[in-house]
Amino acid sequence: MFYILTANLNDGTPVVLDDTVKREHLRTWRTEQQFRCPQCGDRVLLKVGSIRIPHFAHEVDSTCTSSFSEGESIPHLQGKQLLHSFFQRLEKPSVLEPLIPELAQRPDLLVQHEGRAIPIEFQCSRLPEEVKSNRTEGYRSLGMEPIWILQTPDKYKGRPEGMGLFSFSSFHQLFFTTSVSPEHTLLTLSPETKQFHYFSHLLPIDGNRFIAIHRKLPSNLQTFPFARPKLPDQHVLLHYYKSYKIHRTTYLERSIFLNRRGVQDPFLRHCYELKLRPTELPLWIGVPVKGNRAFVVHDCEWQLGLIYLLRRFELSPTFVPIQRLRRFVHAYAGCSKQQIEACMSYLQFLQRIVWKKKESIPNTRIEKEIVHILLERFLAMQIEN
Repeated sequence: MFYILTANLNDGTPVVLDDTVKREHLRTWRTEQQFRCPQCGDRVLLKVGSIRIPHFAHEVDSTCTSSFSEGESIPHLQGKQLLHSFFQRLEKPSVLEPLIPELAQRPDLLVQHEGRAIPIEFQCSRLPEEVKSNRTEGYRSLGMEPIWILQTPDKYKGRPEGMGLFSFSSFHQLFFTTSVSPEHTLLTLSPETKQFHYFSHLLPIDGNRFIAIHRKLPSNLQTFPFARPKLPDQHVLLHYYKSYKIHRTTYLERSIFLNRRGVQDPFLRHCYELKLRPTELPLWIGVPVKGNRAFVVHDCEWQLGLIYLLRRFELSPTFVPIQRLRRFVHAYAGCSKQQIEACMSYLQFLQRIVWKKKESIPNTRIEKEIVHILLERFLAMQIEN
C-alpha cells in the first residue's frame, strides 16, 4: 500500500497533509469530503490514526502504479511534511510530491525560488550511486538543480555540537554538497527533533573518517537558500591542525604495531628504503592538502610514496612528468584524475617550503604552511605573511 500526502477533492482542489493540520480537524474532514489520487484519479482514503502520521492511501484493490517513492517510510513522510511546512512559513511556493511528466518522477517537493524550480529530495533509505546520479542528471536536463538532504544518521542525532571526529560511509559521502558552502558539507534533517544538522569543513583523515564541525539548526530558524556554515577562525583552524596531528601520530604508531605484512606493505617498504622511521616522519609528509579525499589511504601513505618517486628518479617538485603521476596513482583505488590533482597540490606545498633533497625544514615553518593550507581550503580569510 502506498502512503501519500497529497490528494484532490472531487472539484479538483489540491489537498496537502502537513504538520500544521490537526488530527481532530482531519477526522471531521474525512466524514465530509471525498479524496482522489492526483495521479490515477481513483478514490483514496484519509487515514488518521493515533500512532502513524495522517496520510492518504489507495483502496486495497487499486491498480495505481504511482511513483510515490518510499511512501511507506514514516520518517520520510514526516520529513516531507516538515519541509513543506518550512517552505510555507517562508512563503516560498512549493508543491509536495509533484509529478514531472518528462521524467516520470516525483521529487519530494518542488520549490519556486527567484523564477527557478528547485527539486528537493529527502533521502531516508539507501540507494545506489547510479540511481542518485541518474535522478540528478534528469533534473538538470530540464534546467533544475536539485538539493538532496539526507536523514540525520541515528548515531549523530544526539551528538553535541562542535568539532570532532566523524565516520561517514560511502553512502553518506554521496550527499556531500557544495550547495550550502564552497567546501563540501553534509546537510541532514532529523524529522523527530525538527532540526537540520550541518557537518561542515570536512577534513579527511583516512578511509571514512573525517574531522568536521557539527552544528544544529532548528527548522523554525532555517532560511532559504539554506543557511551557510560559519567559516572557522584562526583559533578553530589551529584546533583542526592539532587534532589532525594527533590522528596522524596514531596512524603512524598503528602502522608498525598492527601491520602484519611487514616490509611487504608499500608504506613500510618506502620507509625502509628511505631510511625513515614511521613514527618519526617529518611533518611535511602527511599534509591535508586540497583534494586528498581522492585517496582512501592516509595522507602519510600516498605522500611518502610520492616522495619515494621523487627520490628514485631524481625529480624536483617543480616538474614531475604527468606520465609518472599517472603510473603512480594507478596503484591506489579511486579516481585517477582527482588523485593527480591532489598530488599537484602536494607538490606545490613542497615547492612553497623550498624543497631541497637533504635540507631539514623547521617544524614551525611547516606548521605555519599547513595552517595556511587549511585557511585556503576553507576560504576562511586571507593569509598575512
